[in-house]
Amino acid sequence: MVKFRQRTYLQITIWTAAAAVGGAAVLFARLIEVAQKFYFTLVQGHPYLVMLGTPLLFVAATLIVQKYGPEARGSGIPQVLEAIDHANNSEVVEPPWLSPLVSLRTAFVKIISATVGIVAGASIGREGPTVQIAASVFAWFGRITRRVLPQADFQTFLTAGAAAGVAAAFNAPLAGVTFAIEEVTEGMLGQFREMIMLAVILSGIAAMALSGNYLYFGHPNVAGPTAVIIPETLILGVLGGLLGGAFAHLLAHPELVHLPSQPWKKALYCGILCAAVGFFSGGTTAGSGYEITRKFLESPAIDQWPLLFGIEKFGTTILSYLSGMAGGIFSPCLSIGAGLGFSVAKIFHFTNFKVCALLGMVAFFSGVIKAPLTAVIIIMEMTNEHILIIPFMAAAFLARRIGQMFMPVPLYRFLANKSHNG
Repeated sequence: MVKFRQRTYLQITIWTAAAAVGGAAVLFARLIEVAQKFYFTLVQGHPYLVMLGTPLLFVAATLIVQKYGPEARGSGIPQVLEAIDHANNSEVVEPPWLSPLVSLRTAFVKIISATVGIVAGASIGREGPTVQIAASVFAWFGRITRRVLPQADFQTFLTAGAAAGVAAAFNAPLAGVTFAIEEVTEGMLGQFREMIMLAVILSGIAAMALSGNYLYFGHPNVAGPTAVIIPETLILGVLGGLLGGAFAHLLAHPELVHLPSQPWKKALYCGILCAAVGFFSGGTTAGSGYEITRKFLESPAIDQWPLLFGIEKFGTTILSYLSGMAGGIFSPCLSIGAGLGFSVAKIFHFTNFKVCALLGMVAFFSGVIKAPLTAVIIIMEMTNEHILIIPFMAAAFLARRIGQMFMPVPLYRFLANKSHNG
């Protein structure tokens, strides 16, 4: 009876924490949306003012983190992984439940710094920060639970919080589960993950070649046949792996960018460069990249697509992350990938440019994060394009393998280990 009560209390606590995370994620998303609209309004009306203000706001966003919550720097996912490592390390003196890596103070600093960064026109996303915010909320509920259940596992609360954060940020529940398996727990499928993916890809291709694309229970919603997209898949898989691996390598080794060592000066330099790119691109490189990506995904043509958007976004995202402010790379990576896909379609005159954009998203994300299953499921859940699962998996698998040549250790795990050892 006692165990039943304890289990019921634990379940209610987790459900309550999950509901709180959902609400916090929505409020944070609305705040970022308002900040983004404010930036675009300023860009359209006062572009020179924005160009002057961006470097100063970069410095402000960075100093907020430096002074009030150093653990809020960057994405937030490496900090969650580091907190989980601390929970499993008996040599750590500080109780894991009191870790500033997942405190409400850190979460609050994260929100403020990321919002200032968005107003500044930084190329950052809210998804990574949402994961750290969600883990902080779960950790707070976990501390309360410990008063009743001293045996409550800190790692379980953090893993659940991270997964809930991904699900709430993208409105993609399955992606949250997959992310927890691939990233937070370092791959429960372990060494068999690649073999499983390869087996699924090859068997799927063989079945489609022999039987065509069909649904087991027929086609409730009529859809046209899928064109053969092998060239697009191979090109974007290779390109996503090369650029994604290089992107991850630069974030992991900031000394390659040769920025100043002083935090304020580094942020100022990054702000000046991002302001210049933002000015000449009309502000398209600011924020997550969601607006321009969605605009062209819903457009009937890509004649007006800015050919260099993917490269420009690539550079501003690296600079924004290295500046030291709070901000994620999830959404920017997806928009960079979409930009690469659109540009490839435009250069090679591929008519299925929207498919190219989706393949680019999957490939670049997988090349950077090294989480191919998460990449595939996020794109499928956000676009409902289940018919493309085989090309998605092939592009993700190829990009991950190529990206490993530049960055053998997954980026988030590398950053977590670097912070822990440093």
